[in-house]
Amino acid sequence: MAAPARPKQAGAAGPSTPHQPQSGVPVTAIAFVDTETTGLDPIYHKVWEVAVIRREADGTETEHLWQIRPARHELAGADPEALRISRFEERFAVPAGAWAADMLTNTPTPMEFLDAARQIFKALTGTVMVGSNPHFDASMLHRLLQTGRDPWHYRPVCIATMAAIHLGPEKAGPMPWSSYKLSRTLGIEPPADGVAHTALGDARWARDVYDAVMGGAR
Repeated sequence: MAAPARPKQAGAAGPSTPHQPQSGVPVTAIAFVDTETTGLDPIYHKVWEVAVIRREADGTETEHLWQIRPARHELAGADPEALRISRFEERFAVPAGAWAADMLTNTPTPMEFLDAARQIFKALTGTVMVGSNPHFDASMLHRLLQTGRDPWHYRPVCIATMAAIHLGPEKAGPMPWSSYKLSRTLGIEPPADGVAHTALGDARWARDVYDAVMGGAR
């Protein structure tokens, strides 16, 4: 079934849109984040899966998982290796005719793109983003949301850097570090083959490495 015409990006509606960034939003939560994308270039490639585990100051966690349908021309310009690694053909499950879906319901719940973008924006508002190479995820999400001012703190935290500093030079070894090796040295097994390069699996792993370094949920 042919996909409908894709709507404007989240920030395209002008000052009245709910996505208008709010200045001075305090940091109140941590967001363990991962994205799966059609490639590595935030200009040419697109996010197709987003996971956010939002942890509030009291330790309460909420998991979110969305998939977003790439437009036909975006798939045509995709990096085949990126699609293979993330198992796009096997895992993409946005219902026909929809642009996005909430993936944590019993069956994927179809959504409009702007509704998914609003939910992603809300889940990330007032957070410090934590992940494996989260600057990549931040750049891809910035492009996806197009809100101008990002709702998350400008300094994302990389679990590999955290782990290496925590372990010290002898255990961490020379750069560039292997995030999987660092994770195992901390006692955290990285995602298995069926879980690696899925957004939620990698976000959960980022959370576990963070907690191992920080001494538990905080």
